[in-house]
Amino acid sequence: MAIRKAASAGNGTVTTTPRTRPSGPQPVTAPSRVPKRSARPLVVTADRKPGKRKALQTGCRLAATEPLHEHLQARIMGQNGAIDALVCSWARLLSGLRDPSRPLLTALFLGPTGVGKTETAKALAEALFGSADALTRIDCEEYAHGHEVAKLLGSPPGYVGADIEPLLSQQRIDNAHWNVRQEHRVDPETSPALIEQVHNPEHKLCSIVLFDEIEKAHPTLWNALLGILDDGRVTLGNNRTTDLTRSIILMTSNVGSREMSTALERRTVGFLEAGSDRDPADGGATQRIALAAAREVFPIEFLNRFDEVLVYAPLEREHLEAIFHKFLDQIAQRAMDFAGIPLLIRVTETAKDFIIAQGTDPRLGARPLRRAMERLLVDPLSRLIASQQVTEGDVVDVELETTELVFYRLPRNARTIVA
Repeated sequence: MAIRKAASAGNGTVTTTPRTRPSGPQPVTAPSRVPKRSARPLVVTADRKPGKRKALQTGCRLAATEPLHEHLQARIMGQNGAIDALVCSWARLLSGLRDPSRPLLTALFLGPTGVGKTETAKALAEALFGSADALTRIDCEEYAHGHEVAKLLGSPPGYVGADIEPLLSQQRIDNAHWNVRQEHRVDPETSPALIEQVHNPEHKLCSIVLFDEIEKAHPTLWNALLGILDDGRVTLGNNRTTDLTRSIILMTSNVGSREMSTALERRTVGFLEAGSDRDPADGGATQRIALAAAREVFPIEFLNRFDEVLVYAPLEREHLEAIFHKFLDQIAQRAMDFAGIPLLIRVTETAKDFIIAQGTDPRLGARPLRRAMERLLVDPLSRLIASQQVTEGDVVDVELETTELVFYRLPRNARTIVA
């Protein structure tokens, strides 16, 4: 009970009287000062007049992402869904809204063999760093046994191999980006490499790490990757930590390839057999088979850590035609770079259809087409160049006569048969 003092008017004595607390609820008075506003941003919703609002475009086809989109479209045929997903992820990286405690991007590529999964990783490295080799590629069939994972993480002190630098050491991971900066000899803020556009206030080195055919690795490697996919860090055998928060982690897998091959046996590229009700364009059957096989092979906690799980569709006839022209350009470029002989190679439509037919297998993707072009085009051209029947600046025409390809040389406006 509070004590109140009062002075007597007569004799100056002090008396104490108890203070009584009023009964009933009392009004709450506002404080004299407004508390300091929290530093956390507030989201305020308010009604606005329709005339003052503007609809925003949330699509991923932006001017900033167009260079990457065009590069991937030129390198990867028939995988528009996977390309669009990667471009959307690239837009998230450019905005700076990604989680800084996780890798830049983690993606798992599923689908049949020979449809461009590994090629996508190389194309991404070429677009971001300027070279298709600017990535750390780990062939997982080399890690089929648990003890072989030590080559990636290193051996503990005192064990054999402890003095060997692990493949996932920070120096090895950062080599690609470091070489790009050294070659350009410019400040990172003005480098032409696309990777420099990523929000990177500390100018840390970035990287791409590819685990090719991850299903062939021992489950010990899958468990070791859980921390990398979630936290972007891994502790090596020498107790050093590799920071992968500035890395793009890509993995490819052919799980379900046998089931997908069985599903593709009844079709030809671009067409279905009579009586089949499956749509060849959407690759829906391939997607269902690949996802189901991935859930059977990999632990659920492993699949749950990826930002993107992309399923590649089987190649159609139009995609093989685009791949044919791409390979043809590569042959002419190889003649220029390695043989020093600039050539113009022209293939008629009938010859092109013949080569594509020889290299078509829906179950194996584009690799049979590459082998067919090596056998039917590269080998004859090699013999013509070695025998000097074709020289610098010649135009080589390839035509189909009955069931064989015939090569013609066109020098100085005169056509002469050479094979």
